[in-house]
Amino acid sequence: MSFDLKTIAERIGGDLDGPADLMIHRLAGIERASGGDLSYVGSRKFAVHIATTSASALILGPDLECALPCIRVEDPGLAFTRALHLFAPRREELFPPGVDDSARIDTGAELGVDVHIGANAVIGPGCRVGDRVVVGAGTVLQPGVEIGSDSLLYPNVSIQHGCVIGERAIIHCGAVIGSDGFGYAREPECVHKIPQIGIVRIGNDVEIGANSCIDRATAGETLIADNVKIDNLVQVAHNVELGERTAISAQTGISGSTRVGRDVIMAGQVGLADHMSVGDGVMIGAQSGLHGRVAAGRIVSGSPARDHKDWMRMNGHLARLERYAREIAELKRRVEELENE
Repeated sequence: MSFDLKTIAERIGGDLDGPADLMIHRLAGIERASGGDLSYVGSRKFAVHIATTSASALILGPDLECALPCIRVEDPGLAFTRALHLFAPRREELFPPGVDDSARIDTGAELGVDVHIGANAVIGPGCRVGDRVVVGAGTVLQPGVEIGSDSLLYPNVSIQHGCVIGERAIIHCGAVIGSDGFGYAREPECVHKIPQIGIVRIGNDVEIGANSCIDRATAGETLIADNVKIDNLVQVAHNVELGERTAISAQTGISGSTRVGRDVIMAGQVGLADHMSVGDGVMIGAQSGLHGRVAAGRIVSGSPARDHKDWMRMNGHLARLERYAREIAELKRRVEELENE
């Protein structure tokens, strides 16, 4: 896919400074760009690469000097994102409408218009698949699953019985939606499995990363609200509720019946205990461990998590513990000398 520089400038909302017919074949980072590539300079610290890049053209702010053809914009990062959308493969090219001959579709399932059903996909009885939905190769929809219009299920996704997926969802390879929650009852000589009879309900415009797992509720619903974004390798346990626009990074684990508010940001490898609550707008640093209640708007880090500034200060002291130990030993020696005089 290639575009001339004039077309790109028009589509990303910039002012062209260079030949309108220069063809761009690829987008690339400024340090690795080569002929035919378009790159960008997002901040002044990367301006040093303007003189050495092999890119054919650059997206720049209005105040940077450049001998190369360029597109001038107020926000180069945002403009480059728009260019990425321009060059991105179209869904209908990757997943043209149609049903593969090897797919297994129950006669009781309902399919919308222009759906793509990939090789060896399985759609069970009572499933409802909306218009323009992609069900990738090897993906399984168990009985009673509902998929909203324009959703994209990549290959080898598993949606367990009765779960509901909203419109425009993106679910990446290997994700499992609606497996049993981790619920057991202990007796003196055995451990009994507690039946998990609820479902998972996912809102509109949700994205779920590869190999992430969202467990069905013990009873009722595990709820993922609109516009939630979940990275790869994330575990969401039974009866969890995630508020709108919350973003969760890789290898995070959220224990059962925890409620997370709107606009929460979790960095990688965060761990949340069961039955806790996280208020709206909370930001949680990487590898943090939390329990209890986190009030809205807080920024926390560490395990156990505390105010981020306090955690940073404590970490600073940890790096100086050896020096502190030497200083304390020296002070003790001096005190002993004074006591012996």
